[in-house]
Amino acid sequence: MSNLPLLAIAISTICIALQSERGIFDLFSYLRLFHQLKSRESASQYDHLEKKTVFILIPMLREQAIAEDAILGFCRLAHEHLNIKIVILTSEKELTERQEFSQLITEDIILGSIQKGKLSAYKDMIMIIRDPNARGNMATQLNYGLKIIAETASGKSFYMVYNADSVLSQRTFDKLANLIDQYPNKEFAVQQPCAFVKEMNPQSNNFTNAMSLYQSWYCLGHESRIVRNYAKRSEKWWGRKNGKLGVVVGHGSGMTINIHCSNGGYPSELLTEDLTFGFILSTKNIPILSLPALELADVPTHFSVFIKQKSVWFWNFLGYGNCYRKMLCQGYPLPKTTSLLIQGIGAGAYWFLDTYFILIPLIISLYYKSSHGVAISILSFLIFYILPQYILFKLLPNILDNQGFSSYAKNVRKVSFVKILPTLCLIIMTNSVGPWIATVKWLRYMVTGRLPAKYKTGN
Repeated sequence: MSNLPLLAIAISTICIALQSERGIFDLFSYLRLFHQLKSRESASQYDHLEKKTVFILIPMLREQAIAEDAILGFCRLAHEHLNIKIVILTSEKELTERQEFSQLITEDIILGSIQKGKLSAYKDMIMIIRDPNARGNMATQLNYGLKIIAETASGKSFYMVYNADSVLSQRTFDKLANLIDQYPNKEFAVQQPCAFVKEMNPQSNNFTNAMSLYQSWYCLGHESRIVRNYAKRSEKWWGRKNGKLGVVVGHGSGMTINIHCSNGGYPSELLTEDLTFGFILSTKNIPILSLPALELADVPTHFSVFIKQKSVWFWNFLGYGNCYRKMLCQGYPLPKTTSLLIQGIGAGAYWFLDTYFILIPLIISLYYKSSHGVAISILSFLIFYILPQYILFKLLPNILDNQGFSSYAKNVRKVSFVKILPTLCLIIMTNSVGPWIATVKWLRYMVTGRLPAKYKTGN
């Protein structure tokens, strides 16, 4: 890089240093998580006169094709220490569509299965609660469902939220039972890690397999690091202070009904409800613990859907300002609330600029015709982005076996890393496109007051 100007060298160095922060720390983060997942803790030693009830909340909208089998998978996870109740949250929005198009809706499919289908053997486990808000969203479904549940259930009862495409093993409820028993007189929230490998197999297209690996890397590496850092402080100070920004994602998260109700529920006025609710809980020092058990989920199967989905997810970071103002109005300290806002905006800014961090060193080197600069740019990309994901690709099947997902582990082992590498590079280098689109839509929203459409994984 000797023929590069000093300013160009400085800019390239900063970009590569920021690449290394994500690459190195996220690598060690998922290695630590895997060590935790593989550890075999002793079973719960607490004796209960009766099982504790855990509600599994599954918001559904236009899930006719998968509803029956998805619910069946949850129903089969009975647990000796927990009384599992499956709560299917449907929407009045879909009922309006049935009247307009004369077609079966998700609720029809489930009711039919409960009466004389696959779900009939589990009818005592299943509840259906329809959100009456015809213009509602996932937040209104969750809030209304929990309002109905709270009328008869104890406020200390626990609930977990999952998507219809989520896949669990018995390990999830083993670890949840352990946490509940470990802190019998305390209330807390949990977040579990997710591997997005449900559709990762040799029959899937290269984009699906590459996206499965990339999204798993983000969740198991980056997201789990945030959860672990907040959880360590939660266990140390338990509600007295924390200082970190915690997260609860829209699937694989849970808490007591009391925590949900006493903190105003999920923000329904925003496009996204999960990380923004995590901001509210963090402001109030609500303990959010790590649930050491894997959840599996699927990913978008086409590039255009990937960009749309990322543009929706970025609204969490754009929504932090709304939560910040809300918390200040409720009298929470300015220094702490501002610190959380800075952490949230900082994470969003990194995502917004991630593509620049990759491309700027390469563009500068090409502009100044520096072969050394080009070589360093490519090498940094391989070391800090490709290498961590290759290591994850090799380690993940053993972790899936350990977590009770042997069939998925077998599928992942059959996927060729070489075949998905070009698509993986494209996904990595376009990671910021979704946030760019979201920012444009946010500016439009600031002018018009109209929120954009929210996309499901498959849309």
